[in-house]
Amino acid sequence: MKRNKLYIISSLALVFAFAIAGCTKFETLPQLEIQVVDESGSKIKGAYVALFNSTVDWAGRSNPVQVWRMTDSDGKVLFVDLQEIEYYVYVRFDGKDNSLDDISTFEPLTVNKRKVMTVHIR
Repeated sequence: MKRNKLYIISSLALVFAFAIAGCTKFETLPQLEIQVVDESGSKIKGAYVALFNSTVDWAGRSNPVQVWRMTDSDGKVLFVDLQEIEYYVYVRFDGKDNSLDDISTFEPLTVNKRKVMTVHIR
């Protein structure tokens, strides 16, 4: 009888622990996924991408918020653990860049969201 009570109490404790853990909401910092394409819309593998938190840093290509990333075979790069601010994007590849357009996220990023954007280089 004591064994059955101990078993029931242990089982209820485990169920309660898992129920509480399931109710806990974890927040993830904002993420930014960028796909780089050329004038014809072709995906660019091997482009260098950096994020800046001001137009001054963007113009000077100084103080990127994270290390420069290189696009994968789908022309994509992912930045994680970002702040809830607007970012300025600079992309360069084979003498081309995005300095003529597509330089900003245009709005602050959001917690628990991955913003996806396409950047064109010319």
